[in-house]
Amino acid sequence: MISSKDAYFDIMKETSQATDIVIAKYMKGLSPEVQLLPMKRHGAPRLRDLQVRTGYEINGGKNWREIVPACAALEILNCSTYVINWFLDDKAGYTETEQKQGLVIAGFQLREVAQQVLEDHNMESLVPVFSKINYRIYLGQRMDILEMNMSKMDYYGQDDTFLEAYEKRCELMSGEFYGSCWYVGSMLAGKPDQDLLHMGRIFGTATQAANDFGDFALPIQRLSKLEKPYQDQFSDFRGGKLTYGTYLMMKDGSQDQIARLVDLRTKEMTDDSYTEILQILYTTGAYRTVLKYLDNMYKRCRKILHDAKEKSFQRDLITQILVRIISNKFLS
Repeated sequence: MISSKDAYFDIMKETSQATDIVIAKYMKGLSPEVQLLPMKRHGAPRLRDLQVRTGYEINGGKNWREIVPACAALEILNCSTYVINWFLDDKAGYTETEQKQGLVIAGFQLREVAQQVLEDHNMESLVPVFSKINYRIYLGQRMDILEMNMSKMDYYGQDDTFLEAYEKRCELMSGEFYGSCWYVGSMLAGKPDQDLLHMGRIFGTATQAANDFGDFALPIQRLSKLEKPYQDQFSDFRGGKLTYGTYLMMKDGSQDQIARLVDLRTKEMTDDSYTEILQILYTTGAYRTVLKYLDNMYKRCRKILHDAKEKSFQRDLITQILVRIISNKFLS
């Protein structure tokens, strides 16, 4: 019998290949900037497709191909949020106003295309789920831009205060989407699964935190597949974002280390400055603390899953997905 570990990538690839056919159909005739990201990700195995399928099959779904339109709609919605995030974070590499405006318009169009896929396949019951994902992501973006930045460090004087806000931001930006992927699968199986939704929100929260922490990996290091459409290491730090690693360095660092972090953030990054930041990350204990936090989040997810579901191939497959929380090479 093939183990879930051996089957993980094969099943994900199979599901994404079927999904690609639907995505390509809906991209025809759209402007190049709208097609850009969906077609760039075309042909790559995608985690969200696998989530929908496992959420479907663990709740008794028998014909996984009937979920493919929902996978396509979720991927198009995902691209919509990514494209607008490029604009908000100024990470697309575009400098002209018209190019940036084009990103926002493309993001809005992709959101409409995602809903059209649902309507064309009699999946209108999923529209409220999609609307909630979209709404909560932009609440998270608001927090990310206006609240969770280094200039607000004094406001988050206590660890509990910071972690509550940080986890809320991570859940809004990623947790709702990841949780909803498993939930959509269960809905299509006719058994809406609140346990998978709850577990998935924690998984997505932790995945966002792992992505944030991966920002500190040296540019030459290749991270595990956490689905970032761009790789711009140390960009969160240079942008003044108050992620968990930065918070801990600013809270627990010496006066000299804090002053140095502030100074490094405003200068052009070199190999020496990368190394210096990593040294502070380690010497303040921030690295160990974030690693422990992510490990605990993984264990929480695993417990929810194993308490809610009897052992099966599908449960083992979902367990393999959960390992992604701690599989970033920077964390090993």
